[in-house]
Amino acid sequence: MINIKLLGDLPSVINMPVHTSKHYYFSVDNRKLDSESIFIAIIGERFNPLEHLDKVIDRECEYVVYEKNDKSDEVVKDFRNKIQFIEVNNITKFIQESASLVASCFRAKGGRIIAISGSNGKTTTKEMLFHLLSDCHSKDKIICTQKNNNNHLGVPFTLYQINKDTRFAIIELGSNHPGEIEFLCKIVQPQYGVTTNIGDTHLEFFETRENVYKEESVLYKYCSETFYINMDDEYLKRLHDHGQEFGEEASSNKLELIPGGIRVNDIELSHETLTGKHNFINMAVAFIIARDMDDCSVQNIIKSVKTFKTTPNRSQWIERGNQKVFLDAYNANPSSMRVSIAGFQDFLTTNKISYSDAAIIIGDMNELGTNEATFHIELGKFLQEHSVKNCFFVGRFAEDYLAGFGDDARTYSTSEEVRNEYEEVFGQYKYIFIKGSRSLQLEVILDIK
Repeated sequence: MINIKLLGDLPSVINMPVHTSKHYYFSVDNRKLDSESIFIAIIGERFNPLEHLDKVIDRECEYVVYEKNDKSDEVVKDFRNKIQFIEVNNITKFIQESASLVASCFRAKGGRIIAISGSNGKTTTKEMLFHLLSDCHSKDKIICTQKNNNNHLGVPFTLYQINKDTRFAIIELGSNHPGEIEFLCKIVQPQYGVTTNIGDTHLEFFETRENVYKEESVLYKYCSETFYINMDDEYLKRLHDHGQEFGEEASSNKLELIPGGIRVNDIELSHETLTGKHNFINMAVAFIIARDMDDCSVQNIIKSVKTFKTTPNRSQWIERGNQKVFLDAYNANPSSMRVSIAGFQDFLTTNKISYSDAAIIIGDMNELGTNEATFHIELGKFLQEHSVKNCFFVGRFAEDYLAGFGDDARTYSTSEEVRNEYEEVFGQYKYIFIKGSRSLQLEVILDIK
């Protein structure tokens, strides 16, 4: 929620002729407008919302923000007597600065902003925290990043969700180029934050894990209340003087894995279907942050942990006939691959399931830079060294996986090829593990759309 008068604080991008004390909400979706909306008309490659201003008027929206140029001026000229236009020189900059103003107003009214960065587990931790806080406060008081909207436009769009009832905003921060996390932090202005871990992500731009650390961990400088430090991460533990610790090696919030769950100090958290140490750590982090928010009963949070459900294509268990399939088809990098595979093996061991009853389908890992083939060869070696059986490799790096693993595996070029042979090749297995980068759309193997 924002008082339109405050938009005078944006002289670098806006020339606004409006003076009123009425409160408005920013929106970038012309299907969700009403009389309290300020519509931001972003022109895309295939859609120009200025060509559909009749829909804006039908929804009683009073104001439209657009980027001033000769072409846009020509489109809007016939509507100037029907709607108020706010002309800006740079609509992207307007979106970012106005979102920052939304964040400032939200904080001033007592709202809490929690930011999450890191190489792996950001989205899972965000969804877990949203679930826990929603159980404590009801969903209409919590907003969070939707889908993968964690970049220079997605973050502002998330902040635009804030309304008069919102108490908590959970913002995921993504980066694939140096400096992006710091830029987003300046928009978000978080009170609380966590960098989940440091891994080999987007190495085509960062080149080294040290550079990933410098990028992702900058969040700690911008948390006005508490930054949560993963003391089990060899890079993040350097920040031990800059926040509240958690981890197996932490002095506070000490974590200990237990069968089917994790212990935070003396509190046990359990979940029937979560798989892998990394996911239980994500749950512990979400628990710690929720616990530190006011009005959250620890006992209620413990109960809420048990009811968390994973989002589609992310660490998701699927029943398929007599099979149980672990599907993580959203993203993949060397570090997330290793922890996911290890977690699946732990699941098999804990449940006394023979490795011969399970198949491992591994897809490409993207955005790894000039050494991408080497990373796939090394993961193949990792699989071999950890006695993983029944491996199947998919994608343009399938042969590199095979080079590291050895000849006792099968390769496919596409997910469709695997789907076409699924019943014949994979029907014999009781458990299936599937993980790879989004570009392969590995869910196609299971005919999931």
